[in-house]
Amino acid sequence: MAARRTAPIWSIGLRPFFLGAALFATLAVPVWLLLLLMSGDAAGLAAARAWHTHEMIFGFLPALIAGFLFTAIPNWTDRPPVSGGLLKALFLLWAAGRVAMALPMVPAFAAALADAS
Repeated sequence: MAARRTAPIWSIGLRPFFLGAALFATLAVPVWLLLLLMSGDAAGLAAARAWHTHEMIFGFLPALIAGFLFTAIPNWTDRPPVSGGLLKALFLLWAAGRVAMALPMVPAFAAALADAS
């Protein structure tokens, strides 16, 4: 049987999730610093700190864990890795949570639902 062709980034889980985590950190840290510098009062500092804490725990860290597990579990169990369309869908679900949490016009319930997915 001919092997299905897919872009190398979608062939194993560590590639999109580690790259996504790196790009997310590259964008999120300057945004957080901007929020921190623009907030002049204690309430603004608390909001910036809460956003940073949330995104590191529920945004950055899950991408690293997912990338590691999607790579390690196939090696541990001798099963084929998640790849192709399913890996794209899982990565886009993670990215949708990051975008939903960043956009203020997204209702809180919808953002929480996307983030928890």
